[in-house]
Order: sequence, then structure tokens, then C-alpha cells
Amino acid sequence: MTTTATDKKGSFMTMRQLLLSLGVLSASITPVFAQSTAPIKIGMNCTYEGGSSEMGISVRAALRIAVGEINAVGGVGGRKIELVERDDKAKPDVGVAVAEDLVNKEKVVATIGYCNSGVAAKAVDVYQKARVPLIIPVATGTAITKKFAGEAENYVFRVAMPDEKQVDFILHDLTEKRGLDKIAVFADDTGYGEGGLKDVVRLLEKRSKKPVFVARFKQGTPDLSAQLKEARAAGANALFVYALGPDMATVSKSRAAIGWNVQQTGPWTVAFRNHIDVAGAAADGAVMPQTFIQDGVMNERSTSLVLQYVKQNNVKNIPCVMCAAQAYDSMFVLLNAMFQAKDLSGPAIKDALENLEQRVTGVVGTYRKPFTKDDHEALDGSILVLGQVKGGLVQYAYAGDARRSILASRTKAQPKPAIMPVAATK
Repeated sequence: MTTTATDKKGSFMTMRQLLLSLGVLSASITPVFAQSTAPIKIGMNCTYEGGSSEMGISVRAALRIAVGEINAVGGVGGRKIELVERDDKAKPDVGVAVAEDLVNKEKVVATIGYCNSGVAAKAVDVYQKARVPLIIPVATGTAITKKFAGEAENYVFRVAMPDEKQVDFILHDLTEKRGLDKIAVFADDTGYGEGGLKDVVRLLEKRSKKPVFVARFKQGTPDLSAQLKEARAAGANALFVYALGPDMATVSKSRAAIGWNVQQTGPWTVAFRNHIDVAGAAADGAVMPQTFIQDGVMNERSTSLVLQYVKQNNVKNIPCVMCAAQAYDSMFVLLNAMFQAKDLSGPAIKDALENLEQRVTGVVGTYRKPFTKDDHEALDGSILVLGQVKGGLVQYAYAGDARRSILASRTKAQPKPAIMPVAATK
């Protein structure tokens, strides 16, 4: 029986067809490092407990699926991939220790990891110093990939939507499309909340506006009714919340408790199941930026991932579907780079990532030269759509976005070719 992307024979392309479609298998490709038979170690870390657990669990499961697919057809040049998993417990110091362990002890050739921006912000130094590529599939803090942007080499890459692009997308919808310009901002006391708040304030200032109310709160605060009443009294007509799912649920429930029917929004964490499932009906109507919507229109790649995920993990919904999709895509982008690289050294893989020749068809979209030497963000705001919680599911807020998602399967807007002037004729 031929190995397929799902357990339904004939429903989807074979693994070999799948990888050929991604450009990672070719009869002419025999990497020089294929002479060894030792597994190729790739690091993976996030946290699997607490408020960030849904991100880590989703990333880990998606990477296991991706690695399973790759190993099923022989790995890279006959060498299997070994996923070295670590738990950073959402603590910056642990995140640094994990990085040092993966780089110095496990000798990984690259890592796909970090869910929390505050953890990633400190750990990236380890990868930069060791000259080992790090691809971040979740942590969205704007400054993370810019930390070493001015240096001769930058080993920090990302396949996730930076906060600043999410914020700009949402503010455009609120202020310019719907005229909701009296915005109250609620941000947790983590590095994630701090960075998000700065992006909201900065991008409001670009629009000659400022928040009408700002509240900072400690993670795990059980009730935010008092602060929400203050925001309502300040005249807010939109509520921008920068927090993870559990605290997002606290805002939703507290808002419903005081009877305030105001537009609630935030970054992609609004779509996390630990917000929607905990808040219940109070989450309905909340909107958020999305790179991939599980309950929307899906292609063959995304359908395969979702079906494998729900079967292997015995769940109805992926806890953080964007985390899973971006992690899965990260693995195949890295795989292409490893095939292209002259060897498996950090500098060689980094150079291949910055000059990727093969197009990669992923779940989020199609990656055509996702990185350059000066741009280590694989995604940009051109692919974002507005999601909305409806009846416990995340669906397209605008019908037009569903149609656009079918037609525009890309991860970054491609530069327009230069138009050469037409010579005058006599």
C-alpha cells in the first residue's frame, strides 16, 4: 500500500508526489552530506503547560506530522530527521538554557521554536552567537527578527505574522473601514503585552490618534470588570486586547458580565481555543487577523494537515491552528534549504534560506523566495484576512476574504517588475 498524506487511500497525493510538488525531491539532487547515515537533528521548543500550552502543543504535533512525512520517503539524502523536543516553560531563562542545550549539546543543525516573544527575545542571542539558524513559527514580537538585522549575518528567521503587521491590519479595519477610532487597549504584563501595546500606540499615532484608555493587568487576573467599566466611561467604541487565550477569555466574560456590547479585537490569540472554549458565547463577535482559517476554505495541503492532526491527537479542533500551519510550513521551508545547502553547517543553511530557489507550497500559502539577506520575515500583511468568532468557530468576517484566499495563495506580495521606458519613435 502506498504511503499517503492521510489514512484515506487515494484521497490525497502520495508522500513522494507531495514532496516532489514542494520541490524537495529530485533525481538530480544528492546532497554531499548524504554520505553519512546519522540522523539530522533539528531542535524544537515551546511550552506545553499553562496559558501558552495550546501554542506549544499545536507546534509540536504539526512538526511531528511534517517530520513523519519526510522520513517516510527517506528523509534528506537518505538521512532521517530527528526532532529534538524541549520545553521552555514560557520562561526566558529556561528558553536560553534550552537554546544552549540544543546548540551545544545536541548539535542541532537548526531549530524551529519559540512561542513566547519574551522568551525568544533573550534566546535568539544563543543562535546568533553559535551561527545556527532559528526559524520562529509562533512568537510575533515585532523586534525579534530585527535584533541582528544590522549585522553582517542574521540567523533569526520567522514564519509567523509580526505584531506590527497584525496591529496595522486591525487598526485599518477599525478606524478606516468602520470608523471605530475611540480605542481602549488592554495588555497583559508580559513582554508580549508590552510589545503589542507599543505597536498599537505607535500605529495609532501614525493615524493621528491615541488610545482613550489603557489598562495593564497581571496574567491570570480573574476579573477585569472594573477596568472595563472605566474604558466604557472613557467613551471607547472598540476594545483592543493584547493577551494570550485564557486572559482574552477573562476580558470577554467580564465584558459580557457588565453588558458592554463593544467590538472586541486583538491579535491572532483571539482565535485560540483556550479563549473561544473558555469564554463561550461571550467570545462571539470578536475579530482578529488570520493567516489560515481551519473552518474556512482549505486546499489539499491544509486539508491533509488538519485531518492528520485531528486523528493523531483525537481532537475536534486544532488548539492553535495558525501555530500548527506555520510550524508545518517552517519545516518544509527548512527542508528545501537543507537540500539546497552545500553542507549542513549553520552558515550554509542560512545562505540557502536567504536565497531559496525552489517554490514551497505550504498550508498558509506558497513561499516564493520567502527570505532575503535583509528580510527574514516569510509572511507579510498582504495575506491577512479578518476572522470572526461565530458560534464557537473562527470564520471569515467578510465573504470576499474567502474568495480571495482561494485565488491568492501566497505568503508575501511579490515585487512588481520594473517597467522599462518605451523609446520614442519617429
